[in-house]
Amino acid sequence: MNERDTLVKAVGEADAFAMLRLLDGCALCTLVDAADEAGQDWPEWARAGAVLQRWIEARGITADARRKIGYLHCAAEGLKTVPAAMRPTLAVAVTDFLAAHGFAADA
Repeated sequence: MNERDTLVKAVGEADAFAMLRLLDGCALCTLVDAADEAGQDWPEWARAGAVLQRWIEARGITADARRKIGYLHCAAEGLKTVPAAMRPTLAVAVTDFLAAHGFAADA
């Protein structure tokens, strides 16, 4: 099974293709490593990344994969202060972060 098929199986076709665009040619291991570093499940990161990528694309914003992964890290860090029983998914947190703070375009 290739990386695309692995993503599709884990998070569904729409989210998988958004994540492939977010990673901009980076290997799936980039996503897995970032999720591992944050102590979270990589499919949760894939779903959150898909939310971020679709939001960025809808606004015509460009950013490299490193910046987008960094945004996901910030959202994940922000969740650490929320008690586990009340903690939303990372995808919900990213949606909330985007609504509150947006995402600045590359300079």
